[in-house]
Amino acid sequence: MMKTRKVLSLLLVVAFLLPLLVGCPAPATPAPAPTEPPPAEPPPEPETDAISQLNPSGQEVLFWHVSTRKHLAILEEIVDGFNETNPYGIRVVPQYAGYYGDIYNKIIAAIAAGDTPDLAIAYANQVADYARAGVIVPLDPYMESEKYGFTPEERADFFEAFLESDRQAAYDNQLMSFAHSRSMEVMYYNQDWLEEMGYDGPPQTWAEFKEMCVAATDPDNDKWGYSHTGGASRFATTIFSFGGDIISEDGKTVKFHEEAGVKSLQLIKDLFDSGCAYESAERYGEQADFANQKALFAFGSTAGLPYYASAVEDAGEFEWSVSPAPHEAPEPAVDVYGPSACIFESKPERQLAAWLFFKYWAETENVTKWANVANYFPLRKSAIESAPMQEYMKGNPKYEKAFGFLQYGRVEPSVAGWQEIRGILGDAFKRAVEGGDPKTILDAAAAEANAVLAGQ
Repeated sequence: MMKTRKVLSLLLVVAFLLPLLVGCPAPATPAPAPTEPPPAEPPPEPETDAISQLNPSGQEVLFWHVSTRKHLAILEEIVDGFNETNPYGIRVVPQYAGYYGDIYNKIIAAIAAGDTPDLAIAYANQVADYARAGVIVPLDPYMESEKYGFTPEERADFFEAFLESDRQAAYDNQLMSFAHSRSMEVMYYNQDWLEEMGYDGPPQTWAEFKEMCVAATDPDNDKWGYSHTGGASRFATTIFSFGGDIISEDGKTVKFHEEAGVKSLQLIKDLFDSGCAYESAERYGEQADFANQKALFAFGSTAGLPYYASAVEDAGEFEWSVSPAPHEAPEPAVDVYGPSACIFESKPERQLAAWLFFKYWAETENVTKWANVANYFPLRKSAIESAPMQEYMKGNPKYEKAFGFLQYGRVEPSVAGWQEIRGILGDAFKRAVEGGDPKTILDAAAAEANAVLAGQ
């Protein structure tokens, strides 16, 4: 009985506590502490080209050039403007290194001595010779540099043909030098003399040219049809006018001994054999002979226009002008040429400093200044359209006329060895004038020239 009572008492306690136990919530599990969000990854650095990462501050640049007299004055003005205004404290030091042949020889010696300038004036074919030594800096990375290059709008302002003449097939068509201006080979003619003989204007074909030369020639009165000056540019002009080429597209073999070249050399030989052409006795003598009305025709660079004008004014005014060479091809052809500038390998910052001077010189105002003094055609279309250039053209209508010939432009090869081959062509011209057979002369010259190209 006692035991039963204990059991009943225990059951009553459980019955009393059970509702309390069920009604009490279980203690809450503590919530995890809030975590900090992971730090955001920094935005990636904008990719930029290697040239844009350079700092050219404080660099000094040695610049070898060929300019004298009025050309030197405007060059020094451009150099001074750059030195005074560039924000990097770069200083360009100009140094006269002789004329084109002199500066070429001097640079070849400097390459051998390991002591080249930072930049220099040179024709593209001369740059090709320097590049063989691995000392020339390709310029495409500088042209395209985000920070230091030209914008797409600026590039569109360039006469692309001028830049293309500085690209070299042997170096993956890279831009190995930079042109600020160009000139071209043209024919100078005496309009008054032509009209006296019954002609309205200059010859359009070489047959007409020879006819006019013969008609003008009067040895007793020292009158001649053509004052001839030899050289590769004369020969190139004539080959182009017959529709020919000087060299193969890959630059490995010459083509000047083919049909157009033979016709060109035969033409010169025929003019001398006919007694209506003579060779000028001294350098630039054709200018004086033309001005003194000794010669009806002469050929030369458009850069010579001011010198012809001055010579004609001194000798006695007459009506004269310029035109493309006569031609047998469907359209005329003019040999477009001129000096460029190249950068030699040094340290990256100094190479960039030299490039920035190129870029400054290429500004519209500066190429306009240079063109007006040197009588070259400027690199930029905006220069042609500028008020100073329009005023210059108005005062120099023959320059304006010649500018229209650029559409017929061709260029001489820019390959290593061409400097030597130009001498070979000059000798070929001379031998033809002396009476040699053009085909035989050119075959021999081509064999010699191809040997030069094979040795590059």
